[in-house]
Amino acid sequence: MTSRGGGLDLCVVGNLVIDLIIKGVPSLPSWGHEVLGTGRSEDVGGQGANVARAATALGLSTKIVSVVGNDASGRRIRETLDADGVGTDTLDVVGGDTALTVAAVRPDGERGFLTDLGCSAEMRPEVLARHWPRVRDARAVAFVGTSNLPGLDAACVASVLAEVRGAGALSVFDPGWSADYGPAALRDIDRILGVCDLFLPNREEAQAITGRSGLAEMLRVMRDRCPGTVIVKCGSEGSTLLDRDTVVVVDALPVNVDSAVGAGDVFDAGVISGFLESGDPVGAAIRGTAAASLYISRATSRFATIHDWQRVAPGVTVHGR
Repeated sequence: MTSRGGGLDLCVVGNLVIDLIIKGVPSLPSWGHEVLGTGRSEDVGGQGANVARAATALGLSTKIVSVVGNDASGRRIRETLDADGVGTDTLDVVGGDTALTVAAVRPDGERGFLTDLGCSAEMRPEVLARHWPRVRDARAVAFVGTSNLPGLDAACVASVLAEVRGAGALSVFDPGWSADYGPAALRDIDRILGVCDLFLPNREEAQAITGRSGLAEMLRVMRDRCPGTVIVKCGSEGSTLLDRDTVVVVDALPVNVDSAVGAGDVFDAGVISGFLESGDPVGAAIRGTAAASLYISRATSRFATIHDWQRVAPGVTVHGR
């Protein structure tokens, strides 16, 4: 897949962290106690980095707008993104420590996170405004991991996505899990959903946003708030969306899980790639499923290429279409 007219396919506005992953953790420790894992890894992460790296591997030209600290971790993030082909001329280096996440991964691949946001609060509207001329003509703009970017308020996100959607590009939102789903926070989310072409929450986030427990109920509530497509990510149970008024379930591929950290972000990248190619939400979910399934099954070279997902996509099962 190539850019139309040589332009930019995707601008990602999102969080950047170093992920320290402890694998094989049977349970989290209580205070004063210790639990042993069976292995560890360390990599560049955060929703912003994961979406950008996965999208680039799938053939999209991609830039990221974000911040890192002026430290070794920040340099590592910049070098990794550059090596993967992600445009970093829209990435600011600021004072303070780069964000760090410690992820504990159970033997079945499920995970929990402990994060120090570090300098992430320095990602403010003025940073986006300064870089906007370089990315405003992108075919898609995705705000991801904004729950970990406290300097970006809902008014800024909604304003930018409204401009993106008004220009005929794809507006995408996946804020990640928030510590606050109170009335004011929900009003902020609704404001952003009103200008979204593509909203990609996981099941727990969708439940918190809608106050519903059934997937069909969640999707119908969010359809009334979002003029675009909503796809709910359900981990090992795949993903669910409404195709007109039909509930469609796209099953996850059965794989041996190395680590599920970042799986939802890779799914997002696959969905964006599919939407830009065809505009078909079910086909996009299939692409996201294939990319995420390959990612979680690999310890190295984790991001799927376009040839990778095409090889495994025929094995993805769809119900309801």
